[in-house]
Amino acid sequence: VRGQLKHGEKVLIHAGTGGVGTAAIAIAYSYDCEVFTTVSSIEKREYLKKLFPRLNDEHIANSRDTTFEQQIRFVTKGKGVDIVLNSLAEDKLQASVRLLAQHGRFLEIGKFDLSQNNPLGMSIFLKNTTFHGILLDSLFENANDDWLRVHQLVEQGIQNGVVQPLHSNVFNANEIEQAFRYMSQGKHMGKVVIK
Repeated sequence: VRGQLKHGEKVLIHAGTGGVGTAAIAIAYSYDCEVFTTVSSIEKREYLKKLFPRLNDEHIANSRDTTFEQQIRFVTKGKGVDIVLNSLAEDKLQASVRLLAQHGRFLEIGKFDLSQNNPLGMSIFLKNTTFHGILLDSLFENANDDWLRVHQLVEQGIQNGVVQPLHSNVFNANEIEQAFRYMSQGKHMGKVVIK
């Protein structure tokens, strides 16, 4: 909604194997976008390639360092991307900001840099870019136009098959400690669910 995604744009979606990342990739592909994503392991890279056969190695980069910046610059011939959906922090956030093309939109869904009041740098706005801080956990607190638009988009996505159930790792209520341990290892894909 805030990113105003258009057909054929170049999009960088960090943490592609997470629930938000996987859903965002599916939506971007439904708009025939060129998708770049980052992952933290070879297993996650292979998982995404199976889930999204259009996604190739040159469009999947490492989320553990800033090498994704050079990789995406090379593939886009220096032009960068139209939209960044970011959940990375500090130097990786800065590298992501530098990847914005003219009139690019940056959607910050991570909380670390926002809560730490980390500096951004104003020069990126010389490219007529926009920056949106989005707190996903409070997006639906108040019914507003964004909430209604997201609801409509999800409903349409379910009807046309773009929105699919996310991969989930399910733990029983008595396994909360194991669930947190599993999640803290950073190896999970999709969502961790306690039933």
